[in-house]
Amino acid sequence: MLNMIHDTPGRLREPPVIDPGIVDSKRLQMFYACVREGSFAGAAQVLSVSPSAISHAMKSLEEDLGCSLFRRLGPQVKPTGAAVRLLPMVEDLLVKMSSMKIELAALDGRTEKLVFRLPPCLLGMLQAGSLSTFHECFPAADLEMVVTGNGQEKHPGRQVDFDLDFVERVPKEMVRRDLVNEEYQAYVAPFHRLGQKSRISVEDLRESLLIFQDRYIFKALAQHLGRSGEGDLKNWILPDPRVAHELARQGQGIVFLPEWAAASAVREGGLVGLKLPGIHLRRTCCAWWEPSRPLTWLAEVFLNLLSEAIFRDGLQA
Repeated sequence: MLNMIHDTPGRLREPPVIDPGIVDSKRLQMFYACVREGSFAGAAQVLSVSPSAISHAMKSLEEDLGCSLFRRLGPQVKPTGAAVRLLPMVEDLLVKMSSMKIELAALDGRTEKLVFRLPPCLLGMLQAGSLSTFHECFPAADLEMVVTGNGQEKHPGRQVDFDLDFVERVPKEMVRRDLVNEEYQAYVAPFHRLGQKSRISVEDLRESLLIFQDRYIFKALAQHLGRSGEGDLKNWILPDPRVAHELARQGQGIVFLPEWAAASAVREGGLVGLKLPGIHLRRTCCAWWEPSRPLTWLAEVFLNLLSEAIFRDGLQA
């Protein structure tokens, strides 16, 4: 039902067990150099250490791993099958460590500016606390939000780094990252005229006030009902999910919410779910950007905070 970049709050998986005797990265660097250079002497020259230091490190690494990594052929060494298996894992780890070092050095004392374009509903979720959390991590970061509304950008022509919205498709040439993928259901108060019906009809939808968090779900429902459906439906578009949630609890109409957003109210008896007539409504919040734009550590943290804000906002609605 809910797919996010990382585990959602309250559903965190058990943290991995990390061996306190984890392999020293310096020995892994030496191992990698030995494979690349084909000799301990060549690795020593590349890393500016003595050949004996390389030899001792490789012996210690072999003892830790419980396997033989090299066959000695005079001054040359040849990797064993175990070393061949280990090599891509070591290479991947060293590349990640190098990237982390470069990015940390780049952030040191430098202000990075990122411009995000997003709809008002997402901005409201971020302002609930995620932006302050983000600036605790990156006090020198400069984030600018370009807000869109009713399909129109309030600052047209502004150069943006990342787009954020609830959409199914993004331009083909863009890199896409899904943040939240959620299914929507219809809910009413138990005392609403439809509260005792196990399944509602298209006529019930047309005769009721429909309450939505955004225009995207409204349009999706209208498409299910036919081309003329949008003009026939009585609806309120309320970007604040709390307001939409409360109006439904007061019996004002049918509210469309993600299942997890309504779960607490359903358990407490404030809302009941309605089965729609063969209609399935889904909404995907995603980010997209130019392939030439690297997803920096700073941007990754921001996207994670946004995905958590969307989930948290629903739970507290």
